[in-house]
Amino acid sequence: MTEDLPFWVALSHIRGIGPVRFTKLLRTFGTAASAWCAPLDDLRETLGERLAEEIAVARKKIVPEKLYESVLKENIRVVPFSDPLYPSLLQNVEYSPFLLYVEGDFDFQAYDRYLAIVGTRHPTPYGVKAARFFAQGLAREGWVIVSGLAVGIDGEAQKIVAEEGYPTVAVLGSGLRCIYPKVHISLAREIVERGGALVSEYPPFTEPRPEHFPLRNRIIAGLSLGVLIVEAPRKSGALITADFALEAGREVMAVPGPIFSPQSEGTNALIAQGAKPVQSIADVLEVFGYFSSQNQKILQERRVALSSKEEKLFSLIDHAGVFKEELLAQTGWNEGELFEVLLALELKGLVEELPGGRVGRK
Repeated sequence: MTEDLPFWVALSHIRGIGPVRFTKLLRTFGTAASAWCAPLDDLRETLGERLAEEIAVARKKIVPEKLYESVLKENIRVVPFSDPLYPSLLQNVEYSPFLLYVEGDFDFQAYDRYLAIVGTRHPTPYGVKAARFFAQGLAREGWVIVSGLAVGIDGEAQKIVAEEGYPTVAVLGSGLRCIYPKVHISLAREIVERGGALVSEYPPFTEPRPEHFPLRNRIIAGLSLGVLIVEAPRKSGALITADFALEAGREVMAVPGPIFSPQSEGTNALIAQGAKPVQSIADVLEVFGYFSSQNQKILQERRVALSSKEEKLFSLIDHAGVFKEELLAQTGWNEGELFEVLLALELKGLVEELPGGRVGRK
């Protein structure tokens, strides 16, 4: 793989070769090196006339090994899809990048809780406050905040996280040596210095282009367990991120906003369509079955006093809820015994009745 990596980098410099076409090249030629050196007629048959010609022209100008070395000299890591260091969440997304350029010492495998916070580039004071509130609170709970370094909600979320010294991951719609927007160059440097990462699927000196940003949003969604939209008008890139998250089977949450605010039209519409409305850190954590540090402490104090039967029953109940019939089958108890233990757990504030005859954790 190491010997083939320079050719992965070289092919990533060919505009129009994304994950689908790159995969087709590997299936056809076996390695990136073989694809790079393939006869022009074979490339035409695989990729079509235009891309085949572009590769032919690039072969006259690019020496893959030297190009790869030049990227490494920029202190940028090259992480191919097949590398164990490639983000595991992103690997499970359709059309994930075949190659990532990463700046920073951040280890994607060292964390398992990632949440994207995105929103409009023109937030209200309410939106700014909400973005900073959720980003700060979730970072303190051990979550890595993922966003797009954009002006507005994205930048505000990543600023507060970096200011507090927590890692955050910024996904760019340009190369890592063409930071966009330029007003966030210093923020990008701070993210790296604070242990976070800058990520792009584009070569380091790629200028930002309008078509890059919707594609960038699929990476933001793919890196995360869920997406929190803070403020977004009805036509917003943040809503594209929400669509990618839904396609990937990730959670979509939204912060409710004033009904008279254009910046909240998109988020309020998402909630009407089934997105989880969140108003606190605990609301976000509950979506994933976690408690905040404070709630966890309270829960532990309550669980100390559980009897063996109560502990057994509690272990069988999750936040999504379990039907009582299932609990009867799993415990082997009679109905009277089950209801007695359930009542004890309810009185201790640990479980509650859910719609449809289910019981769930509070």
